[in-house]
Amino acid sequence: SLNPGVSSLAMSQSQFFSMELYESRIASMQRFVAMTVMFHQMGMRVQSFFPKISFGYWGYRMDRTHSIMRIASTASPVSGADVRERIEEVRLMLKVENSVALIGRTWRKYSKGKKGRKSPISSE
Repeated sequence: SLNPGVSSLAMSQSQFFSMELYESRIASMQRFVAMTVMFHQMGMRVQSFFPKISFGYWGYRMDRTHSIMRIASTASPVSGADVRERIEEVRLMLKVENSVALIGRTWRKYSKGKKGRKSPISSE
């Protein structure tokens, strides 16, 4: 290890936290700026295209349009690894619940059958 006084678990937790901060702050901002620039460039191309093919009749100014296109450009706040872990937790809990239900049904069935029978060991 590079830092002899720091455990590998503490370093791993610190790295995980810094990656979460990077993803939630910097990377999402980069994606937003990239999408904004891309859609602005696309709008500029469309704005300059129509006047050329229609001799100026079909032109419009991009800054004067009222189209408000909303595009989800940020990533999901939950990583894929977190989703996989949660799916495994839910799957395990479902197995446990099914097992408990099976044991309960079996016990009730056993108890109901036991009440109808006489015990082979009787004191009479």
